[in-house]
Amino acid sequence: MAQKVNLREAEYLYIKEELEKMHADQLTHISAFIEEIKTLVTSQDIFCVNKTSVKIADMLDVILNDIVPLLEQAFLDSEAGVSNMVTKTMEIDFVHY
Repeated sequence: MAQKVNLREAEYLYIKEELEKMHADQLTHISAFIEEIKTLVTSQDIFCVNKTSVKIADMLDVILNDIVPLLEQAFLDSEAGVSNMVTKTMEIDFVHY
């Protein structure tokens, strides 16, 4: 398997797992950050300005509901791209060498 390019299955799995972990971490951080800002602008005890706070909360909802899912899909697509590249490289290497 992949003798010419010296790509081992364990190395591929490590790369894929690290990529997935990085993506999951980023999505967790984004969601936590959005929730922290929402708490900040909606809590009467911290920082709340009637019209501004409502607009910021609405903007955060758009980010969380409309933009984050697109980011999640982009992450999944990049992970699939890595998988496809490695699979094709291994197939070509195995067949031709």
